[in-house]
Amino acid sequence: MEIQVVSAIGGGAPMKLNLDPKDTVAKLKARVAQERRIPASTVIVVFRGQQLNDVDTLDAVGLTDGDKCYLIARTEGGVI
Repeated sequence: MEIQVVSAIGGGAPMKLNLDPKDTVAKLKARVAQERRIPASTVIVVFRGQQLNDVDTLDAVGLTDGDKCYLIARTEGGVI
């Protein structure tokens, strides 16, 4: 299945990735991290307004062929 990934990390054009529905969100993050050269641990995947868990499969979260998900960079907060 082909998924369009829109990234708020580092800009650039949306990516299209071919993934298996049984792949996990962690695998999606790893593929994006490799393409964008960023640590996978800093990536949050959002689909239909919900943050996805690494252990869930793409099929389980409802991602299907042609769907679009979004990437957001995890930020560290603290007292200034």
